[in-house]
Amino acid sequence: MANLFTVPAGKLNTFTGKLSQEGLTAEIVLATDKYPEIVRVMVEAGRKAFEARDQNPFVMTLEEQLEALRLANMEEGWGIADEIIDQLAATAPAWPKGRDSYRSFRIRFGEGGDGVAQTFEAHMTRIERLYGKEKFQRHTYLRSGKEYLRRHAPDRPHTPVVEWCITSLDANEKMKSVKARRGPKSLADEGLVLAWLFPKRVEAIDRSMWPAWFCAGYEICVPEFCPQGFVPTWNNLICVTRIQNGEILLKIDQQDCALKGYSVPAVEG
Repeated sequence: MANLFTVPAGKLNTFTGKLSQEGLTAEIVLATDKYPEIVRVMVEAGRKAFEARDQNPFVMTLEEQLEALRLANMEEGWGIADEIIDQLAATAPAWPKGRDSYRSFRIRFGEGGDGVAQTFEAHMTRIERLYGKEKFQRHTYLRSGKEYLRRHAPDRPHTPVVEWCITSLDANEKMKSVKARRGPKSLADEGLVLAWLFPKRVEAIDRSMWPAWFCAGYEICVPEFCPQGFVPTWNNLICVTRIQNGEILLKIDQQDCALKGYSVPAVEG
């Protein structure tokens, strides 16, 4: 266990600030023999600080999530039946533990490669409507045709579905490369749903406490990135991030990259 005097000053100041909020005054510290409750106050403050570390500030109630889905369904004309939403209400899993864990939706339209493109554009339209064209940027070469976009797990057929899914956006944050962390359950369209379902989480992206995330379940082919005379490869991935002026950005990066403050989440279970 580290000695108290080796704790960085910033962390120590933060902790003592929390203690003062809980009623630990200078008088108590200077007269501990008369105020034995100092130990109780410190332990309680420490417990609260520890618990707060794992609290997700972006939690949504079941009612809030279903209302967001109903609104998207209405405004985008997705045609999701009321019976499906009622079924979601009846089968909702508990909110997962973890400061950056989420109960969310998998929403897919169409079949096969055409369905992948249809689903991608449906969520792109929703994201742009939610943030507005002035706050949302989509990379110029981020296209949805079958020659440009595909799923990383071709053995898992793309079929229409509306169902719950669970993920943690801080998963696989420390990595040698995105390629080393991606797998058959890596977020694809699920990562796009998170972008419109949890706008406050997106707006909090700082690549420090709140990482940006790769939708590594997608693969992107960008012929423009390929040297002349070479065959284009599927070496590029989609990432949901935010830039300094606050704009939301869907950008493209290579799967061999290792970026600090970025994660490679997967669907859990």
